Amino acid sequence: MKQRLFIATASFMIAIAATLGGCVNPPERRAAMDTPLTSDEVVQFLHNFEALAEKEDFDLIRHMIHEQAFFRFNDGDFRGRTAIQAVFEKTWRGDPSVKKARFYLSDIVVLSTDQTSATATYTYNWEGAQGDKQFRIQGRGTRVLVKMNGQWQIIHEHLSRIPKV
Repeated sequence: MKQRLFIATASFMIAIAATLGGCVNPPERRAAMDTPLTSDEVVQFLHNFEALAEKEDFDLIRHMIHEQAFFRFNDGDFRGRTAIQAVFEKTWRGDPSVKKARFYLSDIVVLSTDQTSATATYTYNWEGAQGDKQFRIQGRGTRVLVKMNGQWQIIHEHLSRIPKV
C-alpha cells in the first residue's frame, strides 16, 4: 500500500513539474534561447566590439571578453581577462609619435554558429601616421565567441600579420 502511494505521489509530482516547466520556460522562450546567432549578428558583435575598443576604455568591453579568454598576438599569448586588459592598455598607451587614424575589420567570414558558439575570421586594418610617414598594417584574425549567462563573449582571439611574400 505504501509503495503504491509513493508511486502515485511521485507520478503526480512529475506531472506537476512537467506542467510548471512549460510555464516557467514557455516554448517561444526555449526557442529563443536555442536559436544560434546569425552571420549578420556575429558581424554586428565584431563591429560593436571594435567601436567600443576604439574608445580605449577597457570597462566598455570587459563584459564582451570571457573571464578565461585566451588572446594570441604577434607579441605573445595572454590568458584571462586581467592579462588581456593589461595588453590592451599597453597598446593604447603606445608610442606617442604614432597618430592612429583608423582601426577596422574587413573581409569578415563567419565560419560557424550554433546555440552556444560562433567563429569568424577577418582582416584587420590599422592606418595612421608616424611623423610625416603614413602607414597601413594589415593582418589576419580569428575570434571564437561563446554564450555565457545569456551574453556573447570572446573566448579566443588570434591576430597575426599577413606574411610577406
